[in-house]
Amino acid sequence: MAKQTQEKVGLLAQAQAEYEAIVEEVRGNCQKARELRQQADELKRCGSTDPQVATEVNKLLEQAEYFDQLADQKDGHPRLEAIRRIEDLQREVSGLREIIQYNENVLGRQHKELEEAKEEAAVMIRRAEERIQETEQLLADQVAKLEELEGNRHEQAR
Repeated sequence: MAKQTQEKVGLLAQAQAEYEAIVEEVRGNCQKARELRQQADELKRCGSTDPQVATEVNKLLEQAEYFDQLADQKDGHPRLEAIRRIEDLQREVSGLREIIQYNENVLGRQHKELEEAKEEAAVMIRRAEERIQETEQLLADQVAKLEELEGNRHEQAR
């Protein structure tokens, strides 16, 4: 059970790392898109009417749009999927921890019950040994009495 929990904790850490990587990738793509738009704005502000500048501005804006689309793609389904996976793993880990806690409590009670049973068994053994000693003593007394009575009978018969 503990091994299974450790495995789930490892998977959870891995899923969280994957999620962070997605978030970083989205941030990076958004940052690139912002930078490309800033470059396009700076070129526009130059006020040049050169067709090459206009072409460069369009290229920068297309690249910015591309990075926005990449960010949207990663920010959508993959990020939500990573969040769902993390939540599922967190629930599993939590469930396993609860089971472990429950089993540890049961084990503790069982250890206590075992110790109590051992003590009770030791008391029962002591009592049985005392009864055996009492019975042995009683038997020895009865044998001695019998021998005494038989000895008196033999003397009277003489």
